[in-house]
Amino acid sequence: MSISARLKAFGVARALDYLEQDPDANLPRLMEWVDQYAGEKLSPPYRNLFHQVMTDPNNNWHRLIKSMYTDIDSRVLKKIFENFVIHGGLLEWPDLKAAGGLGPERAPWSVIIDPSFPCKMDCAGCGASVYGVRPVVMEFEHMDEILERRKAQGCHLFIVSSGDPLAMEEEAIALCNKHGDCVFAAFTPPRSITAKLCDDLLRVGNLFPAIQVDEDPADAARAMGLLRDRKLPFGVACRCTAENADFVATKPYYDLVIAAGAKFCWFFACPAYGPAKAPTPDQLEAIHRRVQQFRRTEPLLTLDFWDGPSISEAVPQGGNL
Repeated sequence: MSISARLKAFGVARALDYLEQDPDANLPRLMEWVDQYAGEKLSPPYRNLFHQVMTDPNNNWHRLIKSMYTDIDSRVLKKIFENFVIHGGLLEWPDLKAAGGLGPERAPWSVIIDPSFPCKMDCAGCGASVYGVRPVVMEFEHMDEILERRKAQGCHLFIVSSGDPLAMEEEAIALCNKHGDCVFAAFTPPRSITAKLCDDLLRVGNLFPAIQVDEDPADAARAMGLLRDRKLPFGVACRCTAENADFVATKPYYDLVIAAGAKFCWFFACPAYGPAKAPTPDQLEAIHRRVQQFRRTEPLLTLDFWDGPSISEAVPQGGNL
């Protein structure tokens, strides 16, 4: 990291310490840091958006940021910041972009790891068989080698997208311990969330689960309660089907997810997803539009694993993952 980026990182760390003391009073003052460090590199529309987020207590992103300081352990927040911003080199992106260093030949900043590859679904148009890292085994030595190689290329965010990665609790925590400069996200069934795992997650501070809430809603509620009680960051992953299409991504659904303590929700709205009956094109369109609408009003980061109406029978994919 350059000296300039290190100074900026130090400034951000001090700003976060300042914010932690009194989020209500100090969140609006963070805009002073944005003005100072972003300067003319931040276009006016983005500066205006940051001003609104930082200063308007009714703004949904303002409420989401504030909730992180009330709901998440401060040590975990600082660890995630350190790994995303400092080790991940986010503060160097403007200079890299200006120098042409963020082209398609650059290694991706994040990597998807798919333990269940190869997928047997053969969904037309799906790029899941092209992108990402597909380890043969999830054992420590094999995964450690993969992480070291990707870190050397500049990757510090790893997303385990399938299987039951947290069932191998000792290996997962050992990897988090060794690679403390990375952030890990793992899609996991709720049955793998135990009290012991939550205690370990609080200790390492750099892995956040995405609970597969549609698999077993009652057990998902139990799992989210364990994570929430320990002030751990987590999200939910929801598979959209013909059966639940009229409920997911609705206001009652958002209310339930937010009340459970989740900070993000990933909607898998792929028309060819799994054995359940797929949503109709009209249902998919409605889900997609609701997600867009609630991004403007609800304090929840939402990702829609579908790029809008497509002639493909599966989720359109592409780009550097």
